[in-house]
Amino acid sequence: MDQLVVKLPSLLFQPFAVQPSRGSAMDAELYPYRSLRAGDIRFVYYRMGSGGPPIILLHGWPQTSHAWRRVAGPLSSAYDVVVPDLPGFGYTSKPDAGFDKKTIARRLREFAHGLGLSRVALAGHDLGGHVAYAYAAQWPEEVNNLIFIESSLPSFGQEEAMDVSKGGSWHFGFNMAGDISEELVRGREKLFVDHFMRREKVGLFDANSVSDADIEFYARALQRPGALRSSFSYYRTLPIDRRDNSAWGQTPLPMPVLAIGADWGYGAASEQTVRRVAKDVQGAVIERCGHYPAEERPDELARLIADFLAKTPSATHPAPQR
Repeated sequence: MDQLVVKLPSLLFQPFAVQPSRGSAMDAELYPYRSLRAGDIRFVYYRMGSGGPPIILLHGWPQTSHAWRRVAGPLSSAYDVVVPDLPGFGYTSKPDAGFDKKTIARRLREFAHGLGLSRVALAGHDLGGHVAYAYAAQWPEEVNNLIFIESSLPSFGQEEAMDVSKGGSWHFGFNMAGDISEELVRGREKLFVDHFMRREKVGLFDANSVSDADIEFYARALQRPGALRSSFSYYRTLPIDRRDNSAWGQTPLPMPVLAIGADWGYGAASEQTVRRVAKDVQGAVIERCGHYPAEERPDELARLIADFLAKTPSATHPAPQR
């Protein structure tokens, strides 16, 4: 597996150099992005910290690794923090197929092994939580801890969030609709991202906690060739995920799990989902926060993660040598 540091076009990564968004605790410095080919995927990622246990942070939709910019720094003082763009997002490869979370998790595991990480903690937000669960369910001996943030799982609660007749979000069906989804969004990516991040329900609690530059960043990422198709494919494979989750759920996860919700997002639903598939579960709900806690409450989210890892026995495993 080939690994190199890449200097990516400044246009896409410019938001890392902007001033902190109003209401934010901090902005990260401009990280050197790296590239690693693992199997058939070229992962783009950044890495911070040294000597501590490794943790991989997985973003949700419609975001990229940029979502973790204010969380990675605080965690890096004690942990080896790895933050990739998931397959299909940002500058990571956009394959033709394989967006079911079982396959995405396999590709992520190949990436982790390419970095020399045989045991990791995983933190996943939104669809990143789906991927983190699929990784932990398939290779529980390789996952020290799981942090499941503002998400639920097909077969274990996601269906309620998808049911518009009961107040669920329409975007699940829209994103699964096929080619028409891309055609309706193409050229309107900024409007699309802005709506979902700043909408009243399961959006931001404080609409100003994400800057216009951040919205533009995510919109430009979706404008890359194949990006809309890839991001929607995470939803189009939910029926496959439902079958896989049903099978994996028969064996509860053995590792400690922290489920984090937000009172203006999923609330207690994240913990309710995880308690159906894991044995050792802790829960937390962040107040005055919407669906994007890494953007709105980065310090509180980082503190919850760090405290959880410090207090759970498996967090003491030494990090593999780089």
